[in-house]
Amino acid sequence: MEIEPKKGIEIIPGRVNPIPATKELIVIKDCFCPNGHNLVTSRARFGDHNGIIIGVGNSDSMGYIALSPFYGDKTRVSIDYDLEEGELLTLLCPLCRIQLPAYAVCECGGVLVVMFTKPEVDYKNLVGICNRVGCKHAEIKNEGQLMTLISGDLV
Repeated sequence: MEIEPKKGIEIIPGRVNPIPATKELIVIKDCFCPNGHNLVTSRARFGDHNGIIIGVGNSDSMGYIALSPFYGDKTRVSIDYDLEEGELLTLLCPLCRIQLPAYAVCECGGVLVVMFTKPEVDYKNLVGICNRVGCKHAEIKNEGQLMTLISGDLV
């Protein structure tokens, strides 16, 4: 299946990929909160690409997590926040502090929250991540089509 690049996502064939055995590198180039703030920033660099920064917290403290922009790379870097395995986090836009919306229940019992690959709220173009520390489940929807990696290949 051929996937056309859309706004917010770049597909780089033949590029060295941090995910072994995949043929294409998919990079999130734009990722927005519901208020249209771009969460992709040069404040977090992953190789030659900007990372995604989100606010995280619970009732006691607040910090940030930098996420890799490479689809399939589960690298997450905590900034000013001590992550505890299994903890359920509130995920926020670091600019306006709006809570990122819930999208679905994760297989681990947490919640998949969404960021959008376009400035407007569009559930056909999103990146979803679990709010449970340690769960690496994530999804990308591109024009309503769920993009998944199976055995290292993009399906």
